[in-house]
Formats: sequence, structure tokens, C-alpha cells
Amino acid sequence: MKKEKVIAKLEKHLSEKRYVRLTRKKGDFDGISTGFVLAKSDDFILLQETDDFRILGFHIFPIDTIIHVRYNEVDKTYERILKEEKLLDSVRIKYTVDLTDWSSIATDLKNTGLSVVSECEDPEIQSFCIGPIEKVNKKSIAIKYFNALGIFDEKSIKNKFKNITKLSFDDHYANVFSKYVKEDID
Repeated sequence: MKKEKVIAKLEKHLSEKRYVRLTRKKGDFDGISTGFVLAKSDDFILLQETDDFRILGFHIFPIDTIIHVRYNEVDKTYERILKEEKLLDSVRIKYTVDLTDWSSIATDLKNTGLSVVSECEDPEIQSFCIGPIEKVNKKSIAIKYFNALGIFDEKSIKNKFKNITKLSFDDHYANVFSKYVKEDID
């Protein structure tokens, strides 16, 4: 799907507050994201993710990684069920996030104090970093990374914006895990 058509569909579904299924690609990565587009800029979208009839956290990703936008009978049925289950009331963003560029996005997310998940889904790079944002500059962010044991690394992890394919925040995984993080092993 051409970029102009992707943008037109995103704008339509944003204005109509519709559930969408997005096919995304970067390098050798192909993936699907589902949910509601809550905000859009020229280069980025903010999506509230859904899965298994649950309204989840938020993802921000570059529009140029989206190769297809779907809203068909299957999606309409899923959306209808969410509505009948009274779950659509929780589809909203309670944060201000400037989607101008990665730097403005990261600055606003840093100000929330929430842990984020920064990912590069391209198998050539394949990075996953979770923790609060400590520093933002023009080309990268520094995240106070915590590992699978819930222990912060001594040094922040730098993520270059050009490699980030998805930045997630206020999701159940990061929020719960963040409550149990320790500075070091006792």
C-alpha cells in the first residue's frame, strides 16, 4: 500500500475512532499491531493496543513502517464486541505526547515518569530495552534499563532513534514489573 493511502486510512480511522489492524515492516521484520489510532503526526502514530478483547497500553511507531491498514468485517465484529463489553470507554490517552519527532516524543514520555519499552524489531538489530527514560537528545534516548531479574543496570542503555521501530508505555507488563525493580542484589 502506498504511503499516501496508508496516511489517508489512518486519518479516516482516527477521526472515526475505529479499531484497526496494521501490518508493519522494517528491514526483515514483519508484524501486526491492532488497536485504536488515538493521535497522528506527519511521521508517527500513537496506537492504544488491543489483544484478546482487552484494551492495553500505548505504542508509538513511525508511519513509514506501516505497509497496510485494515478495517474489514472481522475488525468491525471485534470492535462491536468491545463496545458491547463496555470496553471502549477505556480507549483514550491521558498523557500529552508531542508526535513531532522521536525527541519530542521521548521528552514527553520522560516527563510522565513511566517505564517505556524501546524496541527495534528488525532481526538484524533486534533490541528490547525497558525502564524509565533518563536522558533525551536529538539522536537518541538513554534508558535506565532493568533486566529480567528486575535489577537496574549500572549504566543507562542508549537507543538511537533511527533504530527504534516501536516505543511502548503505560502497558501492564512495564507498569507491574517497574514496581518490583531493585537497584542491586541484596
